[in-house]
Amino acid sequence: MLVVSRRIVSTMMLSMRWFGSEPDVSEPLSSSSSSLAEDIASNPTIFGRLLRREAPVRVLYEDDEFLSFRNIKPYAPLAGLVIPKRFVLQDPDGLGVDDLATVERMREVAIVVAKQQQPEAFAAGDVRLCFHRPPFSSVAHLHLHVLAPASAFPAWTTLVFFAPTPWAIDVDDVIAHLRRRRQQLGAGDEGDRTKTPGRPTNNRGKPRLLGSEKE
Repeated sequence: MLVVSRRIVSTMMLSMRWFGSEPDVSEPLSSSSSSLAEDIASNPTIFGRLLRREAPVRVLYEDDEFLSFRNIKPYAPLAGLVIPKRFVLQDPDGLGVDDLATVERMREVAIVVAKQQQPEAFAAGDVRLCFHRPPFSSVAHLHLHVLAPASAFPAWTTLVFFAPTPWAIDVDDVIAHLRRRRQQLGAGDEGDRTKTPGRPTNNRGKPRLLGSEKE
């Protein structure tokens, strides 16, 4: 277990060296009323630089609100990332109901990319779509990994992207949680609808990782 922990930490440090030093971003970078252009201009992460085309980026997909591009680290024949152009904090466990549409659209874009780039793997269901959980991510801007074929992963990559774990979670688990939360709000918690909940907790008040609950 100690060896695994050291490998995870070393991978994080290597990723940060590749992407550059990331600022500590724990609060929204701009108000919800700011324009997308203002949001992108104020984004201090490496993804902000990519969105502003201040750094090289190999685009896989782009529309008015989302961007997909190749990861700098080739985890698999297709190793891509999908991001919203508007800044959202990289914390899949702490997302609120208002983020559901964003995550659903990220999944849709990831599927388009996988189908275009790796049609055989996509047809075989040999695709992995997951988020890394903080602190096991090097960029504070929300990003979804799209990897295919998953069967081509070496053992270490399989471990890095295995989910649900303390370091990773599948996009479908995040979406399922947010949909359940939306249903709960619609069933009688209307007063909290506009609030973005913090990290989910279990009945003992301790942090709970999404994907750990039993259906």
